[in-house]
Amino acid sequence: MGILWQRGALTLAEVYESLPGQAAYTTIQTQLNRLVDKRAVSRSKTRPMKYRAVIKPDDAAATVLQTMIASVGGGSIFPLVAQLVSSANLSKSEFVALKRLIDDISRTRKSPPSAAKKPNRKKRA
Repeated sequence: MGILWQRGALTLAEVYESLPGQAAYTTIQTQLNRLVDKRAVSRSKTRPMKYRAVIKPDDAAATVLQTMIASVGGGSIFPLVAQLVSSANLSKSEFVALKRLIDDISRTRKSPPSAAKKPNRKKRA
């Protein structure tokens, strides 16, 4: 996907030449065809066929993250973030930046509306 985002529509041969020694020609062809099946990449009908990324990098990243959250965290983001933070060698400045990010997001998020309290009215006899 990265090469298609960087360079635009490419033939299979152009993708293969852009990734020297990384994978066999048929492996790249299989990967591109799977991306076409997933509708992440489109393939032209003209020969030679050109492959073009259909989804944006941010959309692809969001999909991957949602999959990771579901598989690693069982739907919760906390186990995934905990694993990332504990296994990464974050510098002190990165920790500070991460904390600032969390604090900023926490301040900008609206808290859920509190339940309106209804007056406790007693029935008159």
